[in-house]
Amino acid sequence: MTVRKATRRGQPRLVIDIVFTKPDGTPGRYRKDAQVQTMAAARAEERRLLSLIAQYGEPFEPAETLAVVVAPKAGAKPANGPKPPMAGVVEQSSPSEKTFADVVAEYKASFMITDLKPTSRRGYASVLESTLLPRFGEDPISKVEGAAASALDVDLSKRQRARATRNNIQIVLRSVLQFAVKRKYLADLPANLPRLKPVEQTLLEIPSDEQVKKLLDTANELHRRAFALMVFAGLRPNELRALRRKDVKLRREEGATVGGFLSIREGRSYGEVHTPKTGQREIPIAPQLAPLLAPVEEGPRDGHVAVNKRGTPWGQFGVDRAFKRVGKRIGLEEWSVYCLRHYAITLWLRAGIPVHVVQRMAGHKHLSTTQRYVHHLKEDLDDAARRMAAWNSGG
Repeated sequence: MTVRKATRRGQPRLVIDIVFTKPDGTPGRYRKDAQVQTMAAARAEERRLLSLIAQYGEPFEPAETLAVVVAPKAGAKPANGPKPPMAGVVEQSSPSEKTFADVVAEYKASFMITDLKPTSRRGYASVLESTLLPRFGEDPISKVEGAAASALDVDLSKRQRARATRNNIQIVLRSVLQFAVKRKYLADLPANLPRLKPVEQTLLEIPSDEQVKKLLDTANELHRRAFALMVFAGLRPNELRALRRKDVKLRREEGATVGGFLSIREGRSYGEVHTPKTGQREIPIAPQLAPLLAPVEEGPRDGHVAVNKRGTPWGQFGVDRAFKRVGKRIGLEEWSVYCLRHYAITLWLRAGIPVHVVQRMAGHKHLSTTQRYVHHLKEDLDDAARRMAAWNSGG
């Protein structure tokens, strides 16, 4: 077997190890980690290398092929037929076509690092490793076209995969194909790629004022500050993890901390710092939040605002786990920590802040996203109107 498993620094790796004989009769060996770490992709890479060895005697394609030219005798007439190339002219050999796995290896080493945020990178990598590479890894990139993508979507549908999941797979596939076009491995994006399916929006989890008050009253000081930044400033967890003291500008009146602004400059996901999802923005500090932020004025400007009990920034899932622990005590154990951000957005709308301003404060790319909260707010108002009517008729 030329593909074997190895462990390096505690991590499992797939290694391609090929022993061969060079054209001059000397032994040769190719031993490298597979470009894409799935067995299907490694096998495809192995077959490609073996094909090159069989053809050229080396596990790579020669960069150029020199034409052998026989100089004609003096005074001899040129023979009929095609003329040989002129001396010194090099004929280029036609490159072998890239496989889907080859393109993905380049895609992961460049585009995914430079253009995707850490959370998106992980999601894309999961789709590639679990679905796309096993399906298309060995295929020439030109064969991954509309019919093949549609057949994949049909198979996923038969396996009862959710529409959102099927859409995500098609989005990653299109991204790889667009990358292949930019690298000139494809002339154009394949025609007849499956259209993305309409997906029903999930219901928003929005706690009541009483539930939020109970959560903040139950939490300890460190948890309370983190939760309050989501409740009153609508921060995403990755923005909360990255918030620093220099990003907090408090305003005081008569010795009391009454407001100010938060500058959302960064996000922090899986230990990597990145720009926020929809760019930098400023958020007014609500009067309820200001006293909780007063202590952060002390300390280095680069110090983090929200920290755990060890005094270090929250890890990737730390705030969520803390919310689950506190939520279990007050009956919110089945809810996600994102419900606190949802609460903040509806709180701003209830306060009469214009929807386009709320869009900017929330960091929504599209106004339609903010409109979802407006619709939810109308449902609350309709319910309140029905309760008031029922109470009036009963009185």
